Amino acid sequence: MLLLSIILSVFSTAVMGYISMAVPIGPWIAPMLVLIASLFFRLLTIKNDTNKKIALVVSSASIGGILATACGFSFPTLFFLDPELFNSWLVQPVYFVTVMAGLAFTAGWFGVWVANVIEERLIVQENYEFPIGQVIYKMIEAQQQARKSLELAIGFVGAMLFSFFQSGLAYLKYTCHIPRFLVLVPRMRFGVLHIPLTQVDFAIFPMLLAIGFIAGHLITVPLFVGAFAKIFVTGPLNIWFFSWISSVEFLLAFCSGMVIAGAVVGFIKTPKMFLKKVKKFLDKKNNQNDINVCNDVGMCSSMLFSGLTKECALELILLLAVCVVFLTYFDFSLLTQLYLLFFTFMCTYQVAVIAGKIGLAQLGRFATFVMVPAMFLFNLDFVQIVFISTFVQIAGGVCADVLFSRKLGVLANLNHRKLQCYQYLGLLVSVLAIGIVFCVLIKHFGLGSAELFAQKAFARRLLIDVKSFNVYVLLLGFMFGWLLKFIRIHPMLVLGGLLMPTAISLGLVLGGVLTLFYKEKEEVVPFWSGVFAGNSVWMLIKAFMG
Repeated sequence: MLLLSIILSVFSTAVMGYISMAVPIGPWIAPMLVLIASLFFRLLTIKNDTNKKIALVVSSASIGGILATACGFSFPTLFFLDPELFNSWLVQPVYFVTVMAGLAFTAGWFGVWVANVIEERLIVQENYEFPIGQVIYKMIEAQQQARKSLELAIGFVGAMLFSFFQSGLAYLKYTCHIPRFLVLVPRMRFGVLHIPLTQVDFAIFPMLLAIGFIAGHLITVPLFVGAFAKIFVTGPLNIWFFSWISSVEFLLAFCSGMVIAGAVVGFIKTPKMFLKKVKKFLDKKNNQNDINVCNDVGMCSSMLFSGLTKECALELILLLAVCVVFLTYFDFSLLTQLYLLFFTFMCTYQVAVIAGKIGLAQLGRFATFVMVPAMFLFNLDFVQIVFISTFVQIAGGVCADVLFSRKLGVLANLNHRKLQCYQYLGLLVSVLAIGIVFCVLIKHFGLGSAELFAQKAFARRLLIDVKSFNVYVLLLGFMFGWLLKFIRIHPMLVLGGLLMPTAISLGLVLGGVLTLFYKEKEEVVPFWSGVFAGNSVWMLIKAFMG
């Protein structure tokens, strides 16, 4: 079990590290880990307490997935802001790996500590659903697990064979049987309308189809809207009203306006969440029908101290010492450190509450909520700004994932201490792996390439560097982003359709369209999960083989 936990922790860190920088969405990897672990136990013919063992392994390994996702969504922002500094780190692999490991360890440990403090209140007293934990429990208990594991294996092997015939034969000095690109529509121009080159990138096409299928309409409509807007909105506006601005600069400024609109909405909603909870707390004496309402107050000191056992208090002292040493090394002032840790705790708690209710970890919004005020309050450089954003996302994501597994532990009747130990193991393994994975991927594919576009990190760069763009183009993008929010289309996914290479958008959209042909989409999700894993693993093999 320990060996499998370590292997799958490295696997989930590597796969989600690549996925988070390749596409603008980070699916939960835990369901896939259930199927893989189940397949391993069946092959090893282990039958005693199999379900509990699978639950422990998944609880340990899933932390690597969310930690890598948080890093992939934010850490590459430093490359887009200061490529010279980022590359100077990259040519020193030991330093690069150490920096990433230090950031991941401090933020990840902080997230686990917050989970330890609030677990009793959210899972036992409030009995939040934590849907992902319940989904994993149901998957483990499913009677047809053997068939689903087989479907996963078929999808994995099929994707690996496809990738081998597409590019693997080149390593054996044979001609590839499947081409890299297939052009569907050539680049064309009709007056002010520019039709971009539309092609299929077979190297990553299976993975894109799988992610699009699993995500479904969540990404299909926004990405289509983004591709449509690139042709019929930004292109004509650029030519008609801003012809002196290059198409690339115009698109970046327009997208920056969209990012600002998303940030403004987040700033409006996030304080409202806290104020609403404070109001409930202040009114609790007049509301006897809701006597436990203070249990949901993120800023209520009783919430903190009720879960702050002696063990948690001692852990906090050690954790703070590690955080201070790490942050001081990168010239964070003591006041900035206090600001970061205090607001990270508040936002991590809120991320956990939302995850407990709807199963989503809204990391980007809260990272922006902490990062932007810090940019105005303190004299920060690019490294410190990116570290603040990454720290908040890692802490929030790890806390949510840990609580999902704690809910699974309650349902599966796992030994709590043993579950905690496995989760700390998963954190440690993923921390040791994250820097190596990112170093290899970035060196092989290059940030900003089709295989490693890092759209989430690029969008954060647009927010940080917004002052360098044309104000009027920013305003147009802001209005477009606000309109998208009004009609309930996710602006950040539309942003992907605007910025990402068409080959990536096409694969994701086609994957979403495939869901229309299935009445019971969940029945074939294991197969597509295998495809997703197989193509991702092949890309990692290519990266490590150089």
